[in-house]
Amino acid sequence: METQQNKKIIRNIFIFYAGALLLAIAGGLVMASGEEAGGLLFVFSPLVMVLIVRFLLGDGWKDAGLRLNFKKHWGWYLFALLFYPLVFPIVIAINVLLGFTTVTMTVSEFLPLLLAAFAVQLLPRMLFALSEEWGWRGYMEPRFALLGVPDIRRHLLVGVLWGLWHFPLIFSTDYTTIPYLIFLPLFMISIIFLAIIFGQMREAGDSVWPPVLMHGMGNALGFALLEGNFITFTNELLGNIVPGCITITLMYGLIAVLILRRRHLY
Repeated sequence: METQQNKKIIRNIFIFYAGALLLAIAGGLVMASGEEAGGLLFVFSPLVMVLIVRFLLGDGWKDAGLRLNFKKHWGWYLFALLFYPLVFPIVIAINVLLGFTTVTMTVSEFLPLLLAAFAVQLLPRMLFALSEEWGWRGYMEPRFALLGVPDIRRHLLVGVLWGLWHFPLIFSTDYTTIPYLIFLPLFMISIIFLAIIFGQMREAGDSVWPPVLMHGMGNALGFALLEGNFITFTNELLGNIVPGCITITLMYGLIAVLILRRRHLY
């Protein structure tokens, strides 16, 4: 009976990931042809497949982590809320001191414009984060847990699959000017570190919502900074704030190790 159940879990994980990847590739091809609608197909691919496997293939919603659990785990919500507003300024400050990044305006000009850009980005980026997190932390993490995959190994596995899912976006857009042979391995390392951080939040808070909040905050603030041209880079490999650039990747690695040590898993 247990073997049969495990086979069903593995089958549905495969269907989920194959479907999400195929939709992501299709979205990438549409984006490459110049149609922005491909971006929506890409970003909502995990949510589409979650709805299919949970509603149509019998996985249900019991382990999706949709309860807030705010009263018991409010600290993880605070961590999620403050993570990127603290990490990005620290990384930018380091890169400015090292000469890799330049801030294009004074603080008095910078803050109100950045807050306005962040407000514009917040709702759509939260929706996109919901799609991703319902897939990776809301589906893949608990499904692998049911198979008995230990925490760290599970986060690494989800991180690799999550990172590879991003490749259609990277290949079909001007995501980076860094040569792929350098950027892609660093990107995968960065995403794996994030998968550990997000995965531990999901596990400790027993809810998918802290990762949704943190992911949405990070994307909203990151896109506001980059699309608003608030910062420029003399060295993109070292100075950029996207996953796959060296300073931010090292920061994610440090935080991932600290979280694992705090939870006695490392």
